[in-house]
Amino acid sequence: MSRNNIDTTALNPEKISQKLEQISLNSVRKILPDRAIIQACKNAGYKYRQRKITPIVTVLHMIMAAIWQEESFNASWQVLWATLVSWFPSTNRKSSSRATVSNARARLPFEFWKKLFKFISKQAQDLSKQHDKCRCLRVVLLDGTCISMPGNLKLFDEFGTVKAKHGQCKYPLVRMVTLCLANTMTVIAYNLGLYNEDETKLAFPLLKSLKKGDLLLADRHFAAAHFYFYYKSLGLEFLTRAHQCLKISRVKRIKSYSRNDFIGWLKINKNYRQKDPEPPAKIMVRFIRTVVRVRGERKAVWLVSSLLDDKLYPAKEIAELYSKRWRIETLFREVKINFSADVLRSKTPEGIRKEITARLVAINVVRTIMLEAAIENGVDPIRISFAHAVRAIISFAPALASEPLWKLLEIYEAMLTEIASHLVPERPGRNEPRMLTRERKHYPKLKVTRYQWRKRNAA
Repeated sequence: MSRNNIDTTALNPEKISQKLEQISLNSVRKILPDRAIIQACKNAGYKYRQRKITPIVTVLHMIMAAIWQEESFNASWQVLWATLVSWFPSTNRKSSSRATVSNARARLPFEFWKKLFKFISKQAQDLSKQHDKCRCLRVVLLDGTCISMPGNLKLFDEFGTVKAKHGQCKYPLVRMVTLCLANTMTVIAYNLGLYNEDETKLAFPLLKSLKKGDLLLADRHFAAAHFYFYYKSLGLEFLTRAHQCLKISRVKRIKSYSRNDFIGWLKINKNYRQKDPEPPAKIMVRFIRTVVRVRGERKAVWLVSSLLDDKLYPAKEIAELYSKRWRIETLFREVKINFSADVLRSKTPEGIRKEITARLVAINVVRTIMLEAAIENGVDPIRISFAHAVRAIISFAPALASEPLWKLLEIYEAMLTEIASHLVPERPGRNEPRMLTRERKHYPKLKVTRYQWRKRNAA
């Protein structure tokens, strides 16, 4: 694209929107093309008219808000607009107001974001095929987390909050359950619910999106005999930590491979069978004892799996496979810390849902680009630095918007090489405490709103 090819004299909304679309975040446009955004609008039944801020610009703005470090919708919009002004100085002082940008975000329905997430998730899964398997099984991680938001009364009513021994939390919380691929950390599916909703209730609808033969890795919250039966009824294999209430010594052994590796019967509670007559009285599973590091200390734990054959699936390999479950915690850190979703900023329930989905779309966009870099350069995608990949995507965007068409492929390949050249060291069994190395500031904590403080301390 050349600046001379665009007429900068007529500054109508259509011209400005075209310029914004042409120069905004071009480093992700191969993975998230304009046609995908337009198709998501059609699939969601969303009809729009030509404005200064089109759906394409809004989506790029939301992705920029996720990856930009200032944790602000307004900051990301100012970056996009400043880029436009640097190209076309005649657009100076014509930026849309905060309210206009906010209305543009509000116009895109939640259904649109779900369709867009589905598109990028499928693309990520297709590209992950050569990395996502372990012994012909696609390894999938399952877990949940909570995300905070503004202390808005409407959000309290919609999502609820936690009531602990120290009192009720001052902010509402949304519960999110996620499925992701263990070897590429791309998100397959997710579900949002109230804070008081059980994670298993939110997780079960997601399992239908998996393929038969997938191996599900989960913690002991998803470990129960009737859960195992449900996983098997969907054609899934499973590997979880044994539930804390299960007494391994009382399990009847059918076949022993060793003292710490055997097949046994696990009884399904009769209360569940009264509600649903389909489950049998018991289910056959494999128990494996291994040593893991929990909060810095070595601890012996029991794993439960449907992988019964010790020749195809040795106990040592299964124990190593379970260690991959912790990668989903890294994914949650990326979403909440790197992509600033720890405290959301929207003030409506639909806005909260859209904001979370937009960040998951952004995660998959970055991870898909990392996958491309790994495939092109023959490296493990898990070893690539996520933080550096985000920096490279931001840094290469101006060049991909300004250079001539014949040079873009070379620049894009250079970006992939740059991303693949920054690898993190292998750190198996790494465990980090949830503690601060130093205090942040010496200032006292603000216990009232800023408005109340100013009113109380006005001169």
